[in-house]
Amino acid sequence: MKRRPPPRVAAPPPDAASQIYAVVRTIPRGSVATYGELAALAGIPSGHRIAARAMRDCPESLPWHRVLGKKDARRGQISIDDPDHAALQRALLEREKVAFDPKGFVSLARFGWLSQAVGLGSVPGPRAGKKRALPVRGEKRSKR
Repeated sequence: MKRRPPPRVAAPPPDAASQIYAVVRTIPRGSVATYGELAALAGIPSGHRIAARAMRDCPESLPWHRVLGKKDARRGQISIDDPDHAALQRALLEREKVAFDPKGFVSLARFGWLSQAVGLGSVPGPRAGKKRALPVRGEKRSKR
């Protein structure tokens, strides 16, 4: 069975691209945003592909390197196929003190622009700091 090529995303409408570019201009140094966050802030719900397409053709003066793909809820990743261009993006982010983990991901809690704006970067998770005592061998655990 032949694999079908991925669907092509048409170029975003000019007004959508300009709205996305306006959002990108506001991302501060040392912070990152995902394509989905850009689209949502530009008023394009579920428009991460539109944002990614707009960023392909963005003006050079735009801080394009601060936009990442979303790996999962906690991490972002460079999603540029060209290795030289991906290396440039990483170097520009590292120059702004954005750290990458050993697998090449960026913590959105620490460097995510929206996470920082609402204070999620410094709030521990719901179970942080809670340690449950393990039962001693032979004892039954009490129900609380």
